[in-house]
Amino acid sequence: MRRRSGLRLNWRTLAGMGQRAVGSTKRPVPWAPLALGAATLCYVSVAGGLSPFTWPAMVSTTIGGLAIFAVAWRRPSPSTAVRASRSGLVAWAGWLAAVTGWELWALSMHPRSSHPTLSSLLNNLIETHPGRSVALLAWLGLGWWLARR
Repeated sequence: MRRRSGLRLNWRTLAGMGQRAVGSTKRPVPWAPLALGAATLCYVSVAGGLSPFTWPAMVSTTIGGLAIFAVAWRRPSPSTAVRASRSGLVAWAGWLAAVTGWELWALSMHPRSSHPTLSSLLNNLIETHPGRSVALLAWLGLGWWLARR
């Protein structure tokens, strides 16, 4: 009996369940990360289009935060704690003091256009729908990164 050359397809490969066809060297496409990425892009597109400081915008931001919280909740805690270094603590405290000092100084000075605060600088970036969507995507990415640590 002679074998046919080419790919053998079955229902599992057609449904994307992860089996490779005979003779194929390609790996199956991971559908879960692609679906998560598509859902995330749809979410930031819709949420970025909402008017700022409204109830729908607040609810959509809360939903994104809760999704990241759910990821962190499902992740098992590490068995060993990592001790923080003194130099890292000093570096973060110095950075926080510098940013806080700048914010307070800029807030007390006038006009705001000559002495901008971080929020006034960010307002120019997030005034538009694409800007808010990118900022929301960055916020979700940071939350995802922190939850996976």
